[in-house]
Amino acid sequence: MSEKFHEEIDSLKTLTVEMGHFSIHMFSDSLKALNTLDDKLAEDVYSRKRKLHDYNKKIDDEIMRILSLFQPVADDLRTITCISQMNTSFYRVGRNAKEITNFVDLLPQLSHLGIMNSICHMAECVVSMLSDCVNAFENNDADIICTFSKREEDIDNLQKTIFRESITYMMEDNKNISACIEYVMASRYLERMGDHACLMGEKIYYMIKGKNIEIN
Repeated sequence: MSEKFHEEIDSLKTLTVEMGHFSIHMFSDSLKALNTLDDKLAEDVYSRKRKLHDYNKKIDDEIMRILSLFQPVADDLRTITCISQMNTSFYRVGRNAKEITNFVDLLPQLSHLGIMNSICHMAECVVSMLSDCVNAFENNDADIICTFSKREEDIDNLQKTIFRESITYMMEDNKNISACIEYVMASRYLERMGDHACLMGEKIYYMIKGKNIEIN
């Protein structure tokens, strides 16, 4: 492939890393807004949806342009395929972050039940996996991805714990039902974002190693 092609790929990779950091920051702030019941921060996260959309469209457009102009093969095509998955997944991460901000208005503006501690811990695990996706992609480091199956299992177990805790709180006092439903919904969003980290991890591993793996 030409030097021009590789310059185009490098530019697209840089844009993808930039979008990844933007989406992860959006997600982290949505959880911070939820934990502190901060209306203003929630509104700020919500307003970032336009820039998120712009990233998504620009990367999509660049992928189509590079494919039509250069028709890449082998490892170059694997890179393009990986970027396409990361674009989709980080777009969903940002969109789910926007949805999480809705819970700030729905939850009682007093104090959280103890379940919020589990949600914060689950969020830290998800952010760690998403950040490692960006690092692995940027540095061609497949070793990071090999830890994902265990970490995804931990996230699934945390979601089950949050569900059980919610049931307990609801049985103790039916006034907790509304809040617990929002907690369970938030944990569901987190679990989905963990799934997106795994999808990206599979594509990143394939890009680097040329071998398919399945992250369960």
